[in-house]
This record gives sequence, structure tokens and C-alpha cells, in this order.
Amino acid sequence: MTIKKLLLLTCLLLMPLCAFAQGTTQTYVIKKGDTLWGISERFLKDSDYWPNLWSHNPFIGNPHLIYPGQKIAIRDGRIEIIPEFVTIAPTEPESLEKAIEEAGIEPQEVITISTQGGSPGFISTAGIEALGTLVDTIDNRLLMATGETVFLEMKNLGDTRIGDRFAVVALAKEVKHPVTGQKVGHRIARLGTVQIIQIHQDVATAVITSSASEIQRGALLLPVDEQPTEVVLQKAEVPVSGYIIDGADGKITLSQYDVVYLDQGSNSGLQVGNLLNITREREASDLAIQNRNLVLPQVLLGAAVVIETRPESAAALVLKSVAPMYRGDRVTALTE
Repeated sequence: MTIKKLLLLTCLLLMPLCAFAQGTTQTYVIKKGDTLWGISERFLKDSDYWPNLWSHNPFIGNPHLIYPGQKIAIRDGRIEIIPEFVTIAPTEPESLEKAIEEAGIEPQEVITISTQGGSPGFISTAGIEALGTLVDTIDNRLLMATGETVFLEMKNLGDTRIGDRFAVVALAKEVKHPVTGQKVGHRIARLGTVQIIQIHQDVATAVITSSASEIQRGALLLPVDEQPTEVVLQKAEVPVSGYIIDGADGKITLSQYDVVYLDQGSNSGLQVGNLLNITREREASDLAIQNRNLVLPQVLLGAAVVIETRPESAAALVLKSVAPMYRGDRVTALTE
């Protein structure tokens, strides 16, 4: 094999990296299911390239799900989003797509994210008012566990049916809104589950079907929401903006894979799978011209996906963080 043929074969195998080395520009049209993670890995062999791209490129509204029809430019070892009002002449985009196809790379039809175990527990003040209470058992024992019979006082006994299942929870620390200072709810500990077997005039009889911890009288009841192991990413149908009001296990500094709780829920239009930007107000530097009343662009801290919703609150899993996050940081649902 001649040196010329060897170089040609090497360039074909490493394409589009050879194109980068030559300083040419190639465009790639986003297909359904593509992500900046995947694109960075495919073209630059560096899946961690995207946070830098995201934080410095004003045209990227969503770091995890980019939409079909968008174009990216790949040149000189960099990936750039092409804004709609900028025209960059493509250089043989068909050859790039052909190379991707020949490499066996197929974009996903949908993107799913692991929930990393789900949402351990927060409930809003409004949610607490809608609960039932475990009021007694068949004897004088103080602690109850799986298999035991218990009696439940339900707020809506008339709507309760045999076979209904409820999560048994205990209230922990009270949570106050980091911005307004008002009480917004409580952290909760999930103790187990019960299932209704009989309904009486004042109470319902149930059996404890599982217990993760000792259950006592006074434990509260929530409808059982099966914690999904994966959620499908989807853009929000309506604009939603709110704040992080707490973190799982009371964490102060929040980062990747932490669960955070929000002051907005399904009543505001949030749905499981919605993507969120996490931002913070940007403070002017010490050398900034004063008294201009300028509103500076917010600092982009990370992104999260909603994994559980209730009427007045939601839980979200932090997917990526480029800086530490705290209670009081703002969240905004991505609609495009």
C-alpha cells in the first residue's frame, strides 16, 4: 500500500477529525435524539466538552436535548451552534452524515434519563392538608412493621376504595422558602406502604405491605407514586419559573446527581421529564460603572430534569453542574 493510499484510508477512518485538522468547516443537522454529550463524544472524542460549549454559547437553550433541524458547525476541534440568523456555507455535509452512518451511529428515538433512585421526600404545606393518618393498630405495641393490621383516618374516606395503596411517611424538618421566608412544607421520611382491606364508618382498615423503618401511630399517608427508574425528556408546554427550596437529605451545597425540590408543581404546568435551567443573578464586578441600573445576564449553573410532581411542588434530578448550587437559585423550564 502506497503512502498516499495509507494517508487517504487513515483520513477516512478518522473523519471528521481529519477535516478539523485541515481547518475546514462542516455542518451537521441535528436529528431526533441527538444530544450535545453524544455529539461531543462522536466528533471530538470528549463527552465533557459540552459544559464549556453550553456555558459560553448564547444560542443553546437546552444542554441535553437539541431539536431536529438545528445546525452545528464542526471545525478546528470545536463545535459551534449556528444561530438562525447566521449563514455558514456547509462543506460537504453529506459526506459527514455518510461517515456517521457507516460508523453505525444511530440517534435515539427518545432520550431517557435515570432518576438515580427517585425522590426521597418533600411535601408542600398544601399537600400535608390532603393526607390521612395512621391512628391505631390491633394491640398496644408501639412500633409496627410489614404484615400488621392498622387503622387509618382518611381526609376523604368516601373516596377511599378497597385495594387503594398509600405511602406511609413521617414529617421531618420544616422547610421555609429561601427567598420569601414563608413556610412551604416539610422534608419527609418514607417509612413504608399500606393497602386498604376494609372501609368502615369512621376509619379504613389496612395492612402494612412494606416497611423501610419502624412505623408509629401518627404517621401520615400519601398516595403511592411509583418512583420511575427512568424518565423521558420533554420540553415544557408552558413557561415555568421558580426556585430551589431544598435539597435531598438537607444538603446545603448541591451538584450533579443531587435531588432538589422546587416551589412549582403540576398546578404551574410542570411535568415529569421537563428540563430545567438552574441560574443565579449575576452581580456587577467591583469595577463596573455604578448607578446604571443594568440587569446583567444570569449565571448559568446547571441543568436538571423533573422526576416527580405534586400540585404545589416538584422534585428534580441535577443532570449537570458547572458551579455549586444552593437553595434560592432559580429554575426555569425549557420550552424550546
